[in-house]
Amino acid sequence: MNPETCSIPAASKEASTCPVCGSGGRPVRPLTLRSLLQPPLRPQVRDEETYRFCPSPDCDLVYYGADGARFARQDLTVRVGLKERSSPRPLCYCFGHSEESIQEELARTGKTTVVEAIKDELKAGGCRCEVTNPAGGCCLGDVIKEVKALTSTSPALAEAHDCCAPSKPSCC
Repeated sequence: MNPETCSIPAASKEASTCPVCGSGGRPVRPLTLRSLLQPPLRPQVRDEETYRFCPSPDCDLVYYGADGARFARQDLTVRVGLKERSSPRPLCYCFGHSEESIQEELARTGKTTVVEAIKDELKAGGCRCEVTNPAGGCCLGDVIKEVKALTSTSPALAEAHDCCAPSKPSCC
């Protein structure tokens, strides 16, 4: 596992809030944008620019830069699960888990092994979050939140996943 792969660049005060919705943006590396933007847009990404990811589910803007650069959902080659209202809603881009795949496993087996599966893959060095996840960082926290939300309707399922909450992979 390469710790640098899942790291997020240090925060900068420049353009820290989304110019569309005002949400605080998370820094992402230019590599993330080049990996996920539609091919004709990739040359617009500059190495010396600081880009941010807008985490607001209600905002169509995905990336923005201090220089005024803006890239919306339709500019990406992947669906931004956090911003999607319809299926499929990707959660883990490295290993192909979605809200729907977790729901299906819960319906079929009464439990989900997705968190453990991702942790095993991370230990094996399979993390590629910087180039697959639009947020530019590890998705495990988002997956754990989704599992908790999906299992909160069933006390037995929620209890089975409490063990995962404090865990954090070494890459994040």
